[in-house]
Amino acid sequence: MRIAIISLAIVLATASGALAEPIREIVVEENTKTTDDTVIVIARLSVDDEWNVEMIEVVKARLVSSGLFKDVTVFSEPSKKGGGVKVTILVKDKHSWVIAPAFYTQPTNIGGGVGFGENNLFGKNQKLLVYGQIATGDSFFIGAWVIPNLGGTRWYTQLDTFLKSSRTIEYAPPSTYINSDANEGANRAMRESRLNYLNGGIKLGIELFRGFKIDARIRAAKVSYQDSKVASCAVDTKPPCTPPTPLEINSDPTLTTIQDPGIEGTDVSTEFTMSIDRRANWYGIQSGYKYSASFETASPGLGSDFRYFLTGLNIYRAEKIMERHNLIFRTSIGYGFHLPFQQEYLTGGTSMRGWLNNQFRGDFKAIANLEYSVPFFTIKGLSIRGLAFWDSAYTTFLRTDNPQRNYLPGSQRDAPFDASGDERSKFAQYMAPFKNSVGIGTRLYLRQIVLPLLGLDIGYGLEARDVQVYLAIGLTD
Repeated sequence: MRIAIISLAIVLATASGALAEPIREIVVEENTKTTDDTVIVIARLSVDDEWNVEMIEVVKARLVSSGLFKDVTVFSEPSKKGGGVKVTILVKDKHSWVIAPAFYTQPTNIGGGVGFGENNLFGKNQKLLVYGQIATGDSFFIGAWVIPNLGGTRWYTQLDTFLKSSRTIEYAPPSTYINSDANEGANRAMRESRLNYLNGGIKLGIELFRGFKIDARIRAAKVSYQDSKVASCAVDTKPPCTPPTPLEINSDPTLTTIQDPGIEGTDVSTEFTMSIDRRANWYGIQSGYKYSASFETASPGLGSDFRYFLTGLNIYRAEKIMERHNLIFRTSIGYGFHLPFQQEYLTGGTSMRGWLNNQFRGDFKAIANLEYSVPFFTIKGLSIRGLAFWDSAYTTFLRTDNPQRNYLPGSQRDAPFDASGDERSKFAQYMAPFKNSVGIGTRLYLRQIVLPLLGLDIGYGLEARDVQVYLAIGLTD
């Protein structure tokens, strides 16, 4: 009976054309966790707004894209309150939380952890994530609480913490575009150290109109190092391997001990971001775009021991093709001045499949990713998708005159080729940091919950002529 009433309402609305009428009532039904007010906020509807039949698909897309609902139906009918329409929204909540273990294996980093994720805290679309892991590379704890609508207003906030103890590996700066040997140039591990990074932050922002946001974030971190040493051949290189000498690592050739990558201290910064987000997600199929620009600067007046700034631009576009195929393009460019070690741009690993984790670093980074995914099959909410990708990046140091940082010799893009002072050709200097990879992968989703459960990528680094595998099971996002 309910289906017949809904169908009749949709037919009547379609027959009436696209004439706008005022909304007199908004009714939410079948929701068991998400509050009525939250559903209405996500739908971006208010009483007395103008309504026409084209709004049905718009509102439905907004609700589905929130990730909170496994089924959504929207229809309108004449209001009994005199003129205008009554809009009815039927939503069935997804299972919004998960406690799950995670396991992953990546080049130079194998580990696992356990986390709790809640995508609809208090039924108000608030997000809570608590996750901890122990790994051969990065061991960390992360906690974040996101409130997208403070008191139902356009203001939003985020509280977060990130406590990390990671084994960091610095690799020889790339000196050639093509690696002719597995242990040559950028594939050669040079300095290994342990970075302790204890960080917390708070963000406050406002959505001025649909998808357009401006926010500010302040954060503070304590930075320290342990056990800086010559990198072991067993870490990530293939035999034969020649361990580097202190002369090849230290920026000061008179030193015989290995320096830390940078100074220790308190890192306090303020970040400003402006973005416009018009993305939609239809049960795993993404569409729309997001553009953002950011500027972050150290805050000595708040106790920062570092002096730097960084700025960036990000572009994301997604297209739905043939209903179930997805084409996604991401690109970003960033530049930083006198960046400390913990703030430098990193490339490699899951950000650039086919290369080692954080294999390239610098104060300048430009990266682009193109990904095309197709459905394999879907059975009772279990969905398997396959994908093919291309990753390309240019990461380098434009300057190495930061006195708070101990760079590896030859880190600057236009540095001499070797200790003898022989200059590289201009072509080699400018092409060496440019790296590419191609590959395939798969994702496993359950429609009933929010997060993907499995991710597997196999990437081939074109210039390295090497294959890397990235596997994540559990909390993969």
